[in-house]
Amino acid sequence: MKIGVRKILELIFVVSICVGLSIETETAGESKEDTTAKTGKSRKKRRGCKCVSRYMAEVDKLIDTKLKEFKDVYLVPTLNDKKDTEAQRMRDALLRLSGDVAETKNALRTVTTNMESMLEDLNSTQKDYTKLSRQLTRISGAVANLTKYVDDMGERLTGRPDEFNEITTKETSTVPKPMPTQCQDVFEQGGLKFRGDYYIMIKPAGVTHAFKALCKMVNNSGWTVIQKRQDGSVDFFRTWDEFRHGFGSLESEFWLGNDNIHYITSQEDTMLRIEMEEWSGKKYYAVYNYFRVDGLKHNYKLHISGYHGNAGDSMTSPWENHDGMPFSTKDQDNDARYYDSCAEHYKGGWWFNNCFEAHLNGKYYHKGFHKHYFQRDGIQWNTIHMYSSLKAVQMMVKPAENPRSPASNELTSNI
Repeated sequence: MKIGVRKILELIFVVSICVGLSIETETAGESKEDTTAKTGKSRKKRRGCKCVSRYMAEVDKLIDTKLKEFKDVYLVPTLNDKKDTEAQRMRDALLRLSGDVAETKNALRTVTTNMESMLEDLNSTQKDYTKLSRQLTRISGAVANLTKYVDDMGERLTGRPDEFNEITTKETSTVPKPMPTQCQDVFEQGGLKFRGDYYIMIKPAGVTHAFKALCKMVNNSGWTVIQKRQDGSVDFFRTWDEFRHGFGSLESEFWLGNDNIHYITSQEDTMLRIEMEEWSGKKYYAVYNYFRVDGLKHNYKLHISGYHGNAGDSMTSPWENHDGMPFSTKDQDNDARYYDSCAEHYKGGWWFNNCFEAHLNGKYYHKGFHKHYFQRDGIQWNTIHMYSSLKAVQMMVKPAENPRSPASNELTSNI
């Protein structure tokens, strides 16, 4: 059974109304507290509307189904020997799509405007609406993905009228567009227009099978996220093979996989951006102009240089320089410490030296406090703080803004 665009938009509208009610209820609650303080009477504070989470799962499911329907019905038509029947089917599909595109574009424009307005309202309030803001951002990302597909189909409609007229006399085939090699390709093609998370299939040079990646738009560029920590839901004290192939969930915490990171960073000069947050809410970033990871044959050796940012340089520090170090895990020790295993001691895989100034794959400590003050086996960036663990981290890559000579871009496909 096909899912209607109107149904999806109705659900998104319901979620938007619920969030608005939550904000109004909280504001009303604050006014009532002021009145209660003056009158001396106690009154139980009203709770805000909790219907947001109730509709989130259904919204996600309907949008995914609609995207699949769009792709199957409109974007991937295949012809058989019955040309007349197929031509009629495609004409019918074209008519249906024309209506869907017009309706969806208008509705999405309104929904997106409402979403941005609500997010601004959330940011301006004094209460903590972090959870609601995250849910709204998630919906905005879903709407953005749907909008991109609608835009693509609209372009196809305006650019292919002759093809439909000639279909009854000449057999044609649909040639798929090349799959993006990284998130920056999607951005350059007009995608990633809105803030939020995008989950996109990419296929870097040298990869046999495409894989799904988390894409973000930051500073007017498309970044491919290779690591994410935010809540401690995923254990990063893993084996060599697990770090090689990747683990976790793109929607929460994950490591993209050393094989995948190698391919992404070896197809051309690449830069790294690391975003970090303390438990106090203060945020930092570190950018390295050049970042590459070798393949399995060289134990995923790290090449990194060209720091700038406000976090301090903990990756190429003279104390424990991580540049040139192979990757180590609890079951494969490649670090520079001869008497101990850094990965085993500090509970995570990383490019350890002897041992580290930065270690973003350590244990997740809520509130940032280590079990033992000097153990330092958490999510560490020593130029921020040596004895407390970070609250959130994201590592992301994109093509270098100032690439080196072409000779340095040879694909080291040694997996």
